[in-house]
Amino acid sequence: RFQELQHKHKDFEVIETGWPKLDVYAHDRLRYKDEKQALLEAHNASKLLLYAPTFSPRLTSAPALLTEILDLARDKEYLILIKFHDLMDPKWIKAYKEAIAGVRNVILKEEKNIVKLLLQADLLISDTSSVIYEFLLLDKPVVSFKTIAEKVLWDNSNKYSSLKIMVEENLEQDKFAEERKYIKDQFHPYDDGKSAKRMVEVAQGLIQEKGVPEKRALSLARKLKINRLFGQAVENPFTGPKKNKISALLITLNEIIHIEEVIENLSFADEIIVVDSYSTDGTAEKIKKYPHVKFIQRPFENFTDQKSFAMDKALHDWILFIDADERIPDPLKDEILKCVNAPHQDKVAYFFMRTFMFKNKVLRFSGWQSDKNYRLFRKSKVHFRTDRLVHETLTINGPSGILESKLIHYSYRSYKGYKRKMIKYGQMKAREELNKNYSPNLIHFIFRPLYKFINHYFLRLGILDGKKGIIICYLNALGVYARYKELKRLRKQIAVGSQ
Repeated sequence: RFQELQHKHKDFEVIETGWPKLDVYAHDRLRYKDEKQALLEAHNASKLLLYAPTFSPRLTSAPALLTEILDLARDKEYLILIKFHDLMDPKWIKAYKEAIAGVRNVILKEEKNIVKLLLQADLLISDTSSVIYEFLLLDKPVVSFKTIAEKVLWDNSNKYSSLKIMVEENLEQDKFAEERKYIKDQFHPYDDGKSAKRMVEVAQGLIQEKGVPEKRALSLARKLKINRLFGQAVENPFTGPKKNKISALLITLNEIIHIEEVIENLSFADEIIVVDSYSTDGTAEKIKKYPHVKFIQRPFENFTDQKSFAMDKALHDWILFIDADERIPDPLKDEILKCVNAPHQDKVAYFFMRTFMFKNKVLRFSGWQSDKNYRLFRKSKVHFRTDRLVHETLTINGPSGILESKLIHYSYRSYKGYKRKMIKYGQMKAREELNKNYSPNLIHFIFRPLYKFINHYFLRLGILDGKKGIIICYLNALGVYARYKELKRLRKQIAVGSQ
C-alpha cells in the first residue's frame, strides 16, 4: 500500500525497517517467564489467559462476556488475567470486580504495562483492539468477538457465546497457526529487536545522501487538524542552564487512574511532592514505586489547608501546583522553564489557561473557555486565603502574568464521577457560606441554579457544545443546588445544637 502511494505521489520513499514498538517484545521475551511460572503454580493452573477488550462503548465485549468469563473460570486449569483500557466505563470495571470477588483464578490487573501481560499470556481474548495484532506477532492464538477488522485471520465469533469451546480448540488444535505466520511475514518479519535502530540508521543515511527534505506543503485545514490533535511543535525549546529549581506539588485522593501519568508528566521538575488523603484504591502503592517522589499522607480538611501544607514542605521557591487529572503539554512545559529561568524576572506568579476535556473530546464553551488558575508562582510571594475552602485563592504580592499555552484538564470521565465532584464541591462551598448571615430560601434553591444553567448554556455558549454542553451546564447547576441544600442542613444542625 505504501509503495503504491510512493509511486503515485513521488515525494517520499518507502524503506522497510520493522515496527519499533515491537522491539520490547524481543528484548523482554524471557523476562517474565519465572514470574509467569510462579503465578501458574500458585493457582494450580497450566495456562494463562488474558482478556483485554476495547473501551469503545459501541465495540466492547465487556458487558456481554462477563458470564462467559465466569463460566470459563470454572475450569481451574486456566488462570485468567483481565486488563481494561484506562478509558473503560467505570461501571463495567466495578461490575467485573464485584463478579470475580472470591474467584481465585481470575485477577483484574490495574498496572499500565500490558507488554508484560502479552508476553506471559498463552492466549488472548479480545474484540476490536490493536493489541490483537501485537499478540499475533508473538505467534500465539487469539479469540475475538464481533471484531470489525476487514480481514480476520484468527478465531472470531459474531455471537457472544461459546468462549470456553473456542479457548479449548485454539489451545489444543491451534487452528490459525498458518494465518499467524502469514501476518508475521507480511507485517513484521523481525525477531531481533532492532527495528528502532534500523529506522534511525535509514533516516541518517537518507539525510547524509540527500540532505534534510523540504517541509511538505499542507493545506490550512490539515495544519489546523494536526495542531489540534498533537499541539504545535516547540520551535526553540529551553535547553538550559537551569537558574532556578521547581517544586511540583500534588494533592490526591483515589487517583490511581491518573497518578503514574501525572508523575511522569512532571519529570522535568526538580522536586515532586504528593500529599495524599489516605487513598484506598491503590494510589499510594503506585506512588511508592517512584523513589524520587516525596510522599506524605495526611487527613483532608479542605483544599486550602491541604495545599498550604504541601507548599510548606517544598524546598524550592518556584512552585508548580497541578491536579492529578491535569497534564502539561510540551509547549507549556517549555514556557514554564523559560519563565522560571529568565535572566530578568518581573512576575512572581502565572495564570494557566485550561482546556477542559469531556472524556477524550475538547469542551470549547459552556463557561470553560475563559477558565484559568494560578499554577506557577514563587512561594515567598504568595499565600492562600484561609476563608476559601473550595477553589482555593492565592493572594499575590507582586505582578503576575498569563502563559500562552494551555494546561489540559481531564475533568470529565463519566457522568456519575463528575456529578459526585460537583455535589462534593457544592457541599464544601456551603461551609464557606456559613459565615454569611443568611438562610437559603426559594430564590437560592430554584433561581440560583437556573441562572447558573442559563448563564453557562446560553450566555457562555454551552449550546455550541451540543450534548456535552447540556450535561456540563446541568451538573454545574446541580452543584449550586447542592451548596444551598447543604447550607440549609448545616443551619438546621446549628440551630438544634444551640437549643
